[in-house]
Amino acid sequence: SGEPLAESLLPLQAANVPVYTVGLGEEILTPDVQVSRVEIPRSVLVGTSLVVDVIVSHRGYSDRTVSLVVEDAGQIMASEDVTFQGDGEPVVARVRIETTESGPRLLRFRVPVQDGESVERNNAREVLVDVVDESEKILYFEGEPRWEVKFVRRAVAEDENLQVVVLQRTAENKFLRLDVDDAEELAAGFPKTREELFRYRGLILGSVEASFFTHDQLNMIADFVSQRGGGLLVLGGRNAFAEGGYEGTPVEEALPVLLDDDRNTEGNPYFEELLVSPTRTGLTHPATQLGGGDSESIRELWESLPPVTTLNPISRLKPGATGLLTGGTDQDRSRQVVLAYHRYGRGKVIVLPIQDSWIWQMHADIPLEDQTHETFWRQLLRWLIDGVPDPISAQSESELVEPGQVVKLTAEVG
Repeated sequence: SGEPLAESLLPLQAANVPVYTVGLGEEILTPDVQVSRVEIPRSVLVGTSLVVDVIVSHRGYSDRTVSLVVEDAGQIMASEDVTFQGDGEPVVARVRIETTESGPRLLRFRVPVQDGESVERNNAREVLVDVVDESEKILYFEGEPRWEVKFVRRAVAEDENLQVVVLQRTAENKFLRLDVDDAEELAAGFPKTREELFRYRGLILGSVEASFFTHDQLNMIADFVSQRGGGLLVLGGRNAFAEGGYEGTPVEEALPVLLDDDRNTEGNPYFEELLVSPTRTGLTHPATQLGGGDSESIRELWESLPPVTTLNPISRLKPGATGLLTGGTDQDRSRQVVLAYHRYGRGKVIVLPIQDSWIWQMHADIPLEDQTHETFWRQLLRWLIDGVPDPISAQSESELVEPGQVVKLTAEVG
């Protein structure tokens, strides 16, 4: 029946009734291709570029190359060649798609039926994705006036689905508020209650020292990620990371990087110029796709950018964290973490420990029409809030449900 039988067999076991099983079906396994799993967010913003992992299994087609096709309402969105390895070994195919139309979209991932297949229905898998056309709020708290604020705002100004609310400290207990909804929003400075902070989907921390926050606020920032499921992005600066006194705080615990670094600066402030390069994962990650080309062209784009600088010596990831960009000299571009992340509780934490990404917009070698900086920040912030749950959400345990099957729903209140 395909259902667990342990509970049904208990009365027979208690009565010492013997049970004999009879196998049904063919004794020889026939060749088969199966789209086993599709890893894609259940909800995304319209206009988001997604890199979807699709697990394809096979039996009897070693070394064969097939096409993985993605369709939306019968229209082909994308396709990717998949080459099978040894018999029975699943293959992870990465396919890039654009969510151009809003509303519930039933996406179909399929591999054409191969010669010799007797089961055809498992060659395709359908996934429902809710493409949302709404404006999502991100709070950007910056501890000092600097160019990053201006250019981040400029980068997302034309993205109707991102609202970056800026709180910038201009002097002690004085703040500049930008793009707030009303006069009450952030009127008292950085949120002091969970209710006030948790209304945002993302939080960006700039160059602001840990001592600015109360212990309750530091805990609240960590809970914003682990319990609310929000996205936290920590930028570099003279008052960020270890230089900002975050060692031993709840925020440090949430970071994907280690703050202890063995580079001796002999008491002098740390400063390093960085040429950036994508990691292997960064070549295919949605946040770091600067163009629509292949991996080699994406690498060339990143490595052609002018150098940026950092004041935060960070070179080591925590276990389970993923690096997307690294930086250093032209001889060794892997000395410094430039972009990394990990899951923390229900949410994610991203670090970008550089202080001047705006150089990718304003450097003399960058053409006026170049959109690299804008593209990077729009994709980064869309990814920051990707998958952040609503305050009240419900989901089923299984992606695939048969007619008449009982479905268990789990509701979460953030």
